[in-house]
Amino acid sequence: MKAKKPARIKTTEERLLDTAERLFARQGIRATSLREITEQTRINIAAVNYHFRTKKALVRSVIERSFKPLNEERLRRLDEIEAAAGDGPPSIEAILGALFLPMLRSWKKNRNFVLLSGRLQNEPDADLHKFIIRLYAEVIERFQAATMRALPETPGPDLFFWMHYLFGGMIHTLLSIEDLERLPGRHSMLEDTDRFLAELVSFGAAGLRAIQKSAPLVPSPRPPKSGNDKPADVRRRTREAGV
Repeated sequence: MKAKKPARIKTTEERLLDTAERLFARQGIRATSLREITEQTRINIAAVNYHFRTKKALVRSVIERSFKPLNEERLRRLDEIEAAAGDGPPSIEAILGALFLPMLRSWKKNRNFVLLSGRLQNEPDADLHKFIIRLYAEVIERFQAATMRALPETPGPDLFFWMHYLFGGMIHTLLSIEDLERLPGRHSMLEDTDRFLAELVSFGAAGLRAIQKSAPLVPSPRPPKSGNDKPADVRRRTREAGV
């Protein structure tokens, strides 16, 4: 019988990141002080100054640690399905699976990840927003291009909007799943994550395909009328009146 390997001891930096992530997710970024993080980590505040220098840098490190591997996994999966499709486009189902599966796995492994995503929405910060956009830039560009190849008859702006809608809907569901489970007579589809993902992908793909067949919900605005753009009877009466 093989002896178990001793658990790896986390570095001071890792411990600070773990504690900061938990506190940022549970009580908010603004509400969490560096002193509170160091006290709960049982580390002198000088360690924060040594590893991160500022709270702003610590926040960015926490976010990057969670989001960078997630996006790398998304891009890896997208590379695989595009390679499998050869010269043709990948299916919209495969694209949605590559986008959503890594997020679902991250949520199962560490729910603080999704709570942190919610905090970023509720605590707007212009500089932090720019930082997150940079983290997501390649993912947005690659998945937008892939969906446009999969559904070439759908306008790109429409696809981007409804992909954003599906993405936001999944985050909201993961954030509020405990509230749903407390409602009488309700159950969570996330008890079976494989089924949840399959039905989410099916739902999303059907909706995106339906965009190609639907008329715009709001008609395009008509250009303003010029002085000569009048109904024929109005022009006739105007001429008769000598105006």
